[in-house]
Amino acid sequence: MISLHLDDTIIKSLTGNELNILKYIYGHANDIRHMSIQELASQVSYSSATVLRFCKKLGYSGFAELKYVLHQELLKSREALPSSQGTHSLSTRMIMENLSSNMEGTARLIQEEQLGQTFRYLDSGCPVYLWAPGGLTSILTDYFEKLLFSIGRQKVYKIEASRMAEHILRNIHAESVLILISTTGDYAPTVKLAKLARMHNVPIISITPYTSNLIAEQATASFRFFTNQRENRGAEFTSRLPIFYLIHLIINSYLQYRQGIPQAFSSPRREQPGEGVLSRAHSCSLTDTEKELLAYFETHLSEAAFAGLKDLSERLYTSNATIVRFCQKLGMKGYNEFKYQLRKELEEAGRPVFSSSSFISHSVALFKDNLETVDLAVLEQIAELLTDDRPIYIYGSSLSSIAARYLHTILTTLDYPSILIEWQRLLNGLVHDSSSDTVLFIITAHGDASRYLQVFEDSRQKQSSSILMTCEPDSPLIPLCTYAVCTNDTNLVYHNVDLNSRLGILMIIQILIELIVQKKLR
Repeated sequence: MISLHLDDTIIKSLTGNELNILKYIYGHANDIRHMSIQELASQVSYSSATVLRFCKKLGYSGFAELKYVLHQELLKSREALPSSQGTHSLSTRMIMENLSSNMEGTARLIQEEQLGQTFRYLDSGCPVYLWAPGGLTSILTDYFEKLLFSIGRQKVYKIEASRMAEHILRNIHAESVLILISTTGDYAPTVKLAKLARMHNVPIISITPYTSNLIAEQATASFRFFTNQRENRGAEFTSRLPIFYLIHLIINSYLQYRQGIPQAFSSPRREQPGEGVLSRAHSCSLTDTEKELLAYFETHLSEAAFAGLKDLSERLYTSNATIVRFCQKLGMKGYNEFKYQLRKELEEAGRPVFSSSSFISHSVALFKDNLETVDLAVLEQIAELLTDDRPIYIYGSSLSSIAARYLHTILTTLDYPSILIEWQRLLNGLVHDSSSDTVLFIITAHGDASRYLQVFEDSRQKQSSSILMTCEPDSPLIPLCTYAVCTNDTNLVYHNVDLNSRLGILMIIQILIELIVQKKLR
């Protein structure tokens, strides 16, 4: 899926027919590049004039410019994928393209005004009400709630019953805020609450799809996302990854905004970086090739800050992996974060202040770095285990429980039952009594060996399969498990509270889900 960078004003201006054209474009972007305006009009069953008006509403001079933009977006999304993905099937590469495109498209829809309005409500100390209607939406609501508590926000209340929600909205003071999350934008109970809140002058922060919808129309601050609606025999399993990303970005950008610079953060293991990203390289042990890279970056700083990885590797006659390893030696997660740091240094003038565009760009860079380092072969093997009719125990605590619940719910929706565990003592007992065909899936951002060492040792003794998902590449648990997946999430602490939002872990879980869906459709 590609993105046409549409803001909320443009989306609201589209008629029903024009929204149908937009949906067709997002589903057939590759084909449309080779169509005439008459051919597209025939496919969508509207006139050429309707298609032309649609193009102009989007800000293009005509259909030819729209086709050009589609072509450029498709090229960019394909270049974002590492060359190592070429050995995998077309459908697997499309999974990666869709994830990247949905995330980047969602990031482009975020506006400074939306964040500013949200920050004012969070700053005011007013009561925050989160509507949790059940199912996957309640997992998202819990994620938002946990992150709000993690940053010290008080007066956060989750509502799980519609009658209670209606009672509260009829009686609360207008100096409160209601947060509504909807994957479709037209879920009747949520629409009813939105209208009721609007009637009583209660401001609404909404997270809904990019298409025109009733909930977004009632909202004070409306965040939009891109995703593809999907069902399995009436059970809905649409990807929530862009929504997780929006919640992560709202919380973390709010902290950046409040602090000016991220001094409130501390890392349990990583030291704070020194001044100048390239200055660190002189104290590192570099190979001859890496020394040549350093020399190039120092003499082409502005150019390197905006160069693509593929172009740079071709220009310097070196591999993508060599450039990434060089960036990692400097303490970066990958090349995209390295570029972000270079751009930041070029733009800095005195004390840095919060910039939403800069922070969003950084978050997208980290996401793409994570995507580019995914070992699809390992994930495909894990997907096979999860669909092999074995007893599956999925465990996660604290914020990791959100990721565990998300995977468990989607697996159940896809008719692959599993058991969710959020109590460590129960986990210990189940593993102790498990059989060799058991699959143990543990999600722990910190990879705490003292808590889980015995669990993995028991699992290995029982010769059962164990999967560890963490963001600690040096975790002592890794040698004890059958499969280990490490993401580039950073274990941040804010006022002694864990603030690792697990976005990288959630991304890996979404890839697993997509691989399982792909397998189911064969």
